[in-house]
Amino acid sequence: MNENKSAAHSLRSGLSTSTAMMGMTEIAIMKQTEQKMREMVDRYVQAGTRYKNNASSILKNI
Repeated sequence: MNENKSAAHSLRSGLSTSTAMMGMTEIAIMKQTEQKMREMVDRYVQAGTRYKNNASSILKNI
């Protein structure tokens, strides 16, 4: 496994997820991370926000 590629992927993924959760637009994230395809940004953001506002979170109130 190439550590440089893994590190770059982790940084892009973390930045995409964190900034999306703070309200940054998809276009702005793409410019910063140099992504050419929206699908990649969507994939990063969806993976990072999987447990935020999901349906099972209501169970903690029961």
